[in-house]
Amino acid sequence: MSKNQLIKAFADVSALDAQEFEMALLVGKLIDPDMDLQAVRENFEQFIASISEPKIDGVDQLLEKYRQFGFGETPHSAVDLTHSSMDWVLRQKQGIPIALSILLVEGARRLGLTACGINFPGHFLARIEGVLVDPMNMCVIEAGDLDVANAPMMLIEATTIMVGLRMLNNIKAMYMQAENWQQVLEIIDYQFAIDNNSPEVMASLHFERGECWQKLGVLSAAREEFTICAAICPYPELTTLAEEKARGLEVKNETLH
Repeated sequence: MSKNQLIKAFADVSALDAQEFEMALLVGKLIDPDMDLQAVRENFEQFIASISEPKIDGVDQLLEKYRQFGFGETPHSAVDLTHSSMDWVLRQKQGIPIALSILLVEGARRLGLTACGINFPGHFLARIEGVLVDPMNMCVIEAGDLDVANAPMMLIEATTIMVGLRMLNNIKAMYMQAENWQQVLEIIDYQFAIDNNSPEVMASLHFERGECWQKLGVLSAAREEFTICAAICPYPELTTLAEEKARGLEVKNETLH
């Protein structure tokens, strides 16, 4: 699948409701271009079929089935890009919270339970039949157990778009840590495909692009991105910062990459 095909696929899935699983599959394709999307879908269908009898009536039974197959029980290895791949997570029974949550939510829906992801800061959660679940250990939790002030106000249901942006943020952060700015720029392209309507998101992405081009020494491109950010940003502080960065960039003797 070419980059243009992936961009279109991200845009198409973003326009649909409750397609977190398909969104996650596309993220996995970025991590492993050779991943067979249909094979992963079929493996997941087989897993769901294997836990569907006897009929699951509630959250506790669902979580117990997942634990029996190793989810929430498998010791976790050091996090790398594979922990965001649905293929790897399904086979290894481990992953980052958002990846595990997507497998849990999708499984619950296919078994007739109401379910959604919860875009909680720092640790993605799930809600099954109105009950809050930590996907890392497949157990029920209470909002009061979350060590964050005003935690109930942060328990926002995650849309398909939110899931895509957050999963790509995780990948982008790893590339940033490795100072792989070209890869960061590519991930940002996919994020624009997922959400090109929100001024908040678009301004933030243009600012990040500007920083990447600045790191790469392409100062004219950096200045252009900061200028766009300042023009559309609804946040005064970020607008001011982007304007300052645009004014401060010199384009003479830039290094082209």
